[in-house]
Amino acid sequence: MVLPENTSTHLRSLLFSRDQELINLVGEVLKTLNIDVSQCSVAQQAVQSLTSTRFDAIIVDNADAPGAVAVLSAAKSLPSCERSIGIVLAVSASSIGLAEGARSHMVVYRPLSANRLLNGIKAALGLSNDGDDAREFERTSVNIPATVRGAGLEETLAFITNVGAGGAALNIGRSVPSSSVQTIEFLLPGTRANLKTSVELVWRDVQGHMGLRFTGMSTSFSEGLQEWLTAQPDFPASSKARA
Repeated sequence: MVLPENTSTHLRSLLFSRDQELINLVGEVLKTLNIDVSQCSVAQQAVQSLTSTRFDAIIVDNADAPGAVAVLSAAKSLPSCERSIGIVLAVSASSIGLAEGARSHMVVYRPLSANRLLNGIKAALGLSNDGDDAREFERTSVNIPATVRGAGLEETLAFITNVGAGGAALNIGRSVPSSSVQTIEFLLPGTRANLKTSVELVWRDVQGHMGLRFTGMSTSFSEGLQEWLTAQPDFPASSKARA
């Protein structure tokens, strides 16, 4: 895919990974955000870089779990990393523990794509999505109460902060087991359309924010949501034209 040009504030990142395909993908995404990247495939080298250079983002590939733990543990103890954001590229849903241990804020889940990485990294670093044509699904900002359910998770209130035809971002207000979030249900403002669907977790942080992709959507869910979205004044005109 072709990612858009971007002129975000110039930032610096450290990437720890041995996977060349992943290194190339992350590098492409960071380039669009005007974020410099220093890549290390050995944990000790990554830790040495942390001691000599301040990084805005520390990105670790959890495919090498011991190495990822070593890098993030070092970051936790270094004054130079006090304001660094840790981003874990997760093999499994359990990787949130790595983020919590390193003053880290974000876990982005496999399967990884340019869009998934772009949205996760921008969410982690607080970068604006204005003008971002690479979003897999255009979104509109909202504040909609929702109920999430799943295995081992009691019915939990959350608030959707943005929503599009294919997914949503929401705030649960606390960290919950990622594997437990399986369905979401919400009422669209100004309508009687109570929508419910299964979801896939795309990214999450330790404060309870999550990015979800809608899965197994019924025709009534898709049509009802699309109709409501196209009526919203801040929904992109290009998306309205495609609807």
